[in-house]
Amino acid sequence: MLKIVLASKNSGKLKEFNYLFKNTNFELIPISEFTNEEIEETGTSYEENAFIKAKFALDISGLPSLGDDSGLEVESLNGEPGIFSARYAGEKGNDILNNNKLLDELSLKKDKSAKFVSILSFLHPELKTSLFSYGELFGKIINSPRGKGGFGYDPIFQIKNSKLTLAEISEEKRMKISHRTISTLKMINLLNESKM
Repeated sequence: MLKIVLASKNSGKLKEFNYLFKNTNFELIPISEFTNEEIEETGTSYEENAFIKAKFALDISGLPSLGDDSGLEVESLNGEPGIFSARYAGEKGNDILNNNKLLDELSLKKDKSAKFVSILSFLHPELKTSLFSYGELFGKIINSPRGKGGFGYDPIFQIKNSKLTLAEISEEKRMKISHRTISTLKMINLLNESKM
């Protein structure tokens, strides 16, 4: 079984990744077992940030590493909050402030179409290149939060062709359709194909 360091301390992400990687030939180890240092997201794209995280975890642990970056892109805001999704309102990880800022920004906009994007980067100490996988989930932003599940922007993100937000559907259903699930399943396939 290949041990892979997951370069994230986000409890919601850790839970999702562990669920998706169970019953595979890969064991995820949280980066918190090696360091509590924050990883600086200095990239200008999801790909760069995912790579930066994977490289940081590889350098700290010496083990194969998986970095991710994800965000919410709103069409009428030119793709914002994008790579700044977690710190859109300034304070990293404050879901309520981020949601409120986004709702304020959209209050006068008609087009509220949006998508979640997830990019994964895998690095192995013996490989010269990084593997990348991508996932997207389409929907729109609603005017006020609904539902108790999920995290982040889930309560204000209504899934395309549904009347429900991500926070209103079961965890099982969310895990089947999420952007992170799509990119993770693609990465698991890439890892299996490359005989890791």
